Amino acid sequence: MRRKYNREQKEYIETKKALEALEAREKEMEAAFVKSLGVVNEDGTVPSRTWAIDDDSIADQAIDDFGALVEDCGLWAELCKAKEEFQAAEEKLVNYAISLVPCRREREILTTSASNLKYRIKIIETVMKFDSTL
Repeated sequence: MRRKYNREQKEYIETKKALEALEAREKEMEAAFVKSLGVVNEDGTVPSRTWAIDDDSIADQAIDDFGALVEDCGLWAELCKAKEEFQAAEEKLVNYAISLVPCRREREILTTSASNLKYRIKIIETVMKFDSTL
């Protein structure tokens, strides 16, 4: 039987995928940018990220230049928007999960716990296992 997600689960999945796609695009751009610099670290490796450049002065300049590049092409704005949408979807999902708890006392405990990253992840993992067809 095919798994069915509810609105909160779908929104969480979709916004997470969109954010991950933008982050992957940024990572690819950064790797290409660093490669175009022709930088080789002291140990002979070619860094794939600006922060992985051994020479601090080159790294600082590369970080600034790449930041400007990402901002100029509009990717930074897209990333910020996607992060905000993902955080909102995550919050809705956590609230949905908490709303399913029948006892008020346990809901209060979960609401408090949801601000702790470890427990928040556990809440999200658990609610994502729910199938709305049941």
